[in-house]
Amino acid sequence: MNDVAKKAGVSRGTVSNYINNVKIKESSKQKIEEAIKELGYIPNIAARELKTNKASNVVFILPTVWNPFFSELTYYLQLELKKIGKKMLLCNSHDDYLTEIEYIEMAKQNKVYGIISVSYSNILPYLIKNLPYVAIERYYNESIPYVTSDNINGGKLAVKELYKRKCNNLLHITREIEDNKALNDRKFGFETACKDLNLNYTIFSSNCKSSEFRKEVDKFIKESYNTNIKFDGIFCATDRYAEYVVEILEEMRIKIPQDVQIIGFDGAKSYPNEHLKISTIKQDIEKLAIEAVNTLQSVVNKSDTIINKVLPVNFLEVETTKKINL
Repeated sequence: MNDVAKKAGVSRGTVSNYINNVKIKESSKQKIEEAIKELGYIPNIAARELKTNKASNVVFILPTVWNPFFSELTYYLQLELKKIGKKMLLCNSHDDYLTEIEYIEMAKQNKVYGIISVSYSNILPYLIKNLPYVAIERYYNESIPYVTSDNINGGKLAVKELYKRKCNNLLHITREIEDNKALNDRKFGFETACKDLNLNYTIFSSNCKSSEFRKEVDKFIKESYNTNIKFDGIFCATDRYAEYVVEILEEMRIKIPQDVQIIGFDGAKSYPNEHLKISTIKQDIEKLAIEAVNTLQSVVNKSDTIINKVLPVNFLEVETTKKINL
């Protein structure tokens, strides 16, 4: 640090402030960055954390990165953590209960800043009071804060948009996943809206493994059409499920959206300029990340007013629903 300060022509304290993410003059910042680059200076993170007694790593546990929603959420979380001088340790659990426990134990032993998690496992017994934890899409109890989208109203909104487009026989495609409040709330919103509007509806829900789910959906839809049960509107609990339905219906030569209109849930992109094709109930994924990080900071700082966040969703009309003439 002395070498950097001398090279940059600033005080050692200014270099220390820069390294510890304390705001300094832009001109000093540029000089320090040039000096660091030239000298090849690498801060000793472990020593800094020992001295300041402040951890810099945040563990993010999620079921899989093979999902656009989780991938985009990871991207925005990493950006938000960087803004507060924290780094992400990405832990891909593959929906495995024991793997999640291992990650939590690792977090305890390494005294991390905190944990942000998307989990559907019974990990509550392994969460301790002095380990800051924020859940996304899941309610554990009153002591653990969570951030989620308004999944109930998202399910209701999907039904209303299909109804506005003259759909009268609706189908909801979802999976049975224990403790997945998001999917359960979307199903509840769908069913409630169908009853309110007096619509015919069917719910297809399977407790099979993720790898087997497409085959189960394929079987159900084809058997329904073979027995002359035809749906004109389908709401899928995720965009991934909606993709399965589109593929199956196209294979059956059923026209979308002329014969069947489809709405998914998420609105996530695999890359920034991707053109979405499935009409969907869009989550504000960036806002989810911002609120998760803000809530984690509140937990770490032992704030007296930690508020659970339920973020609004909106309908994104793309190619799998009919245009409404205003």
